[in-house]
Amino acid sequence: MEGKTYVIGNLQLGRPSAIGKWKRPYSNVDEMDKNIINTWNKTVTLEDRVIVVGNFAWDPKTAYDTFLSIKAKEIIIVLGENDQPVLELDRKKNLPSGIKVVENLYLDEEIGAVFSYWPMKEWPNKKKGWYNITGYPNRKYKTSPKNKVINCSLEQCNYKPQDIKSIIGLLEEIKD
Repeated sequence: MEGKTYVIGNLQLGRPSAIGKWKRPYSNVDEMDKNIINTWNKTVTLEDRVIVVGNFAWDPKTAYDTFLSIKAKEIIIVLGENDQPVLELDRKKNLPSGIKVVENLYLDEEIGAVFSYWPMKEWPNKKKGWYNITGYPNRKYKTSPKNKVINCSLEQCNYKPQDIKSIIGLLEEIKD
């Protein structure tokens, strides 16, 4: 059985100020991290791929420890504005196997989507009907079926990775 592809962004694991900044329903950073990891592991299997569209973890130790504790066959990190910890692990060749780091854009032909942390007005293959999947946490950048934009920041994805093919399928039904 082939696994699913999930997407999530702006996890900000290990960042205490993420709770107040994005009005997250946690009393402290440990509770936030444990909840996000538990929800991830209840959703994702060892056969699945997860594309993280930016801002995975606040420090290298949290990033590394989380990589070791979350399920997925493959994790693709599309770098966001606060992904220096992941970059540091990558530069030092300390990423666990199955973790891939991509700068700026990740294009997926099978899904027909461009994954980026930053929202874009134009993206590769937009004229071919491809979606832009973003992880930017600003609430003004909402999912728009008409514009083929999906925001998968943590708060806009109910705090868990989302099956991207299911989301696209639903949005295509809404448009029709």
